[in-house]
Amino acid sequence: MSDNYCVLPFYSVETDFINPNKNIYCCRLAPNTDIARVQQSIAEGQPAKECKTCWDLEDRGLTSERQIHNGTMDYLLDLNIDNIKQLSLSTGFVPKQIKLSTSNLCNGQCVTCNSTWSSAWAQLEGRSTQYRGLDIDAVDFGINWADIVSLSFVGGEPLLEKKNFKILEKLVESGNTNCFVSIVTNGSIELTEYQISVLKNFSKLNVCFSIDGTDRVFEYMRFPLQWDKLRKNIALFRTLTDNLSVSCMISNLNIYYYSELMTFFKQEKLSYACKQITHPLLFGPGNLPDAVKVAVRNNNPNYLPEVEAFMSVGTFSAHRYENFKLEVERQDQLKKISIADYLPDIANLL
Repeated sequence: MSDNYCVLPFYSVETDFINPNKNIYCCRLAPNTDIARVQQSIAEGQPAKECKTCWDLEDRGLTSERQIHNGTMDYLLDLNIDNIKQLSLSTGFVPKQIKLSTSNLCNGQCVTCNSTWSSAWAQLEGRSTQYRGLDIDAVDFGINWADIVSLSFVGGEPLLEKKNFKILEKLVESGNTNCFVSIVTNGSIELTEYQISVLKNFSKLNVCFSIDGTDRVFEYMRFPLQWDKLRKNIALFRTLTDNLSVSCMISNLNIYYYSELMTFFKQEKLSYACKQITHPLLFGPGNLPDAVKVAVRNNNPNYLPEVEAFMSVGTFSAHRYENFKLEVERQDQLKKISIADYLPDIANLL
């Protein structure tokens, strides 16, 4: 049985511009995790203590990274998960699933992001060092580009970073155009003819949009991006691939509008994965006083199980909630906007 099995410690490499010389096997694991111990726990059918984040999510009825990536690898290798488990236990670690964050180059100043991951945030805050990037040629990934089955780009904003398309050209040169390629984008970038020509090589292209709200909620959560431009780019990407999806981050700012999000995703026939903000905990969906949680429930009667599960992540404290409101005020002042113009219901509740 594979109830405790996870593909990530056996097949996944995650490398970013912050930790260029450390291969992280899962974004939920610490960089110094003893991966051999995790693999041994899995081989023994025991849930590894290092994987507590996923187990906690699953206990709450939420989708974990383990479940997402197990399903993805099942599809990519065209094997059921039990066979994948047996194969990985016999062969050990073999990089097949790569996740790259090559730079913090980004045009968004998203509420729950910061200057480490977004050059636009660094510029807004007047940081002297705004761009941070990964020298792909100087890093030894230990990867055979011809053998990998999945390559994901995250950001920053991957469509702004030229080196990401140089990596895609490596796949083309190695003849690996059947590789599953996923690009997580904020949906604001208009593709060049060159970018379109590169992307057309890949038969398993996935474009994953980061959407945390609709209309004005989207424009506040992912300031200064525009909702109309996102809708236009969704239509453009439909001409390149049928595989469009959404990564949605649920926080205490947008959980009130959960029903509107679900309606949009279903109308647009977009598959989606909703994840809760756990860092910074100021924006954790559970960091709301009881009266606001009641309002959230009342506004989402058809999605109460999901809403309740999300609001169980992160706890309310008067001190943390006050700091959350101060952070919202700080960001609004920097951006020269007001939450009341974008999220009037939340502004009233605050």
